[in-house]
Amino acid sequence: MNGIVKKYLPYAIVIFAVFILVPLLFLEGGPVGRFAPVAFYFILLTTAVVTSAVYCAKHGIDFLFTLIAPIAFMITMIYSGGFRVTNLILLFVYLIAGIFGQFLGDLAFGDERRKKEKQEQAEQEKLMLRAKRRDERFRMEQEERAEKHADERYDVDYDEKKTASIDDDDFDFDKYMSDIDRMLDEDPRYNP
Repeated sequence: MNGIVKKYLPYAIVIFAVFILVPLLFLEGGPVGRFAPVAFYFILLTTAVVTSAVYCAKHGIDFLFTLIAPIAFMITMIYSGGFRVTNLILLFVYLIAGIFGQFLGDLAFGDERRKKEKQEQAEQEKLMLRAKRRDERFRMEQEERAEKHADERYDVDYDEKKTASIDDDDFDFDKYMSDIDRMLDEDPRYNP
């Protein structure tokens, strides 16, 4: 959800600022009140198309974005005549203008965005391929080490070397243990 808000926020601020402040300048009875159609049919419409086109050029087609202009115009409708038929028609016109801006932005700038996305995807695929090769190489090394270790463990010469090194010792372990057992058997402290 935060990703959507971060993408929409700069464009939504521009749309809300224009849709709320411009009609305030063209209120009836004001100095430029007779030019109100210029605001509603040109400035606000152009704002909806341009912001949608710029958004689409950067982020791709997103029809949810086109709802921002009609929502902003609903706030404007409060002080510009309420829910009259002409305002409801303008609400629909701003929605269509946003959709038109999305397609216009995709036609004008979509190729550059798609090229950039393809480059990023190719780089990600290269990284994934390198990681896969590295993992495969590591697995092969581990298998080779395990095989080498297994060969050493079950190598007859290795076992003979191991037993030979133990047998070469002059110490007689059995005699030592029997002497200790005999001493413990004779000692009354250890024999209850």
